[in-house]
Amino acid sequence: MPKWLEKIETVHFAYLILTLVVTTSVFSMVGCISESPGIYQLFIAELPVSNVQFGYIGICSTVSDHDRICKSAIGTPPADLAKKLGVPIDVIQHVLALQRSVSLALPALSGILIFCGVVAFLVSGFCNGEESVKTRRRWMATTRIVLWGAVGCAFAAAYSLTFSISAMEVIVPKSAAGMAVTRGQSLQILQWMVFSFTAIYVSTIHYILHKVTKQTREGILPIQRSRDAGTQTTWPESPPPPPPLKDEPAPRNATQTSTGTQGGPPVSPLSGNSNASGPLKESQAQYT
Repeated sequence: MPKWLEKIETVHFAYLILTLVVTTSVFSMVGCISESPGIYQLFIAELPVSNVQFGYIGICSTVSDHDRICKSAIGTPPADLAKKLGVPIDVIQHVLALQRSVSLALPALSGILIFCGVVAFLVSGFCNGEESVKTRRRWMATTRIVLWGAVGCAFAAAYSLTFSISAMEVIVPKSAAGMAVTRGQSLQILQWMVFSFTAIYVSTIHYILHKVTKQTREGILPIQRSRDAGTQTTWPESPPPPPPLKDEPAPRNATQTSTGTQGGPPVSPLSGNSNASGPLKESQAQYT
């Protein structure tokens, strides 16, 4: 990490928020894929009569001889899921249809854009020198575009999940035998937390980039500027002290004495003035 970037205290806060973004995003996507405490409770919706919960990629079921069984629904035939989960095949097919109605692409795309934005931000931090100024500006612009795109995808994912769950409750009537749907509050709240943390993180990075650009224009950051006569460095703190001044030469009409520098002999105002007026000379002649 460049030294000038480490001096910006806001970047540490950005790293903390990025950790929260990654953690909440991973938990929201792997819900119902493991029997670990807390993971199986992160489900999109539940079929209370059948004791079946499903998330983005996983399905969980509670059977009589086991506490809970969770399996991934990706690449697994419905018959195998029904056998492993101990659930009728028609229930599994109904759950898979509901699961496909929720978009997995939006949260996945949000995570990919965040990763690309972080990479672009780090690359822009290592671009120094005048030759890299334009490159750094391009990477900064790329960082802003990609990260704000991640914010949009995170919002779309949270809104789509809320809308899809509401649609499930309306489409599937509660009177349907074993097919009634109950929304999962935990995953819905967690998805909105992902959007909130993503927005905070992107706003922080946007502020850091704005601050870096402003400091660069004011000459605070060290930037190499090449000229025809050589290379000059813009110093971040203060310029180097100027060289000491040389002694000025003494005037030509001055003479050195033991007491110091003195001028020539004084000139009488009367005798030294060769351009005296005529009346003044006549008055001097009368006295003599």
